[in-house]
Amino acid sequence: MGPGTLAVGVKLKEVATRDVVYRNCIVLHSDAIGLVFEVERTVSDAGGDVENVVSQLLVPWANINHVLLVEERT
Repeated sequence: MGPGTLAVGVKLKEVATRDVVYRNCIVLHSDAIGLVFEVERTVSDAGGDVENVVSQLLVPWANINHVLLVEERT
């Protein structure tokens, strides 16, 4: 992967790092440093309350094992 490889708005099926796999992401920015994407996650707090949150993450390319694109047919 390299700079400009993924355009803003591209839907990603999966972004995998060594420890975490993010699913159903949307690219916000991509350059030589890394990938910035948005992902909706379900989280729970210590009291057991569950909610959906939207996170924006920057992951350096060196930490990304693989990226899977979503195939869309029209």
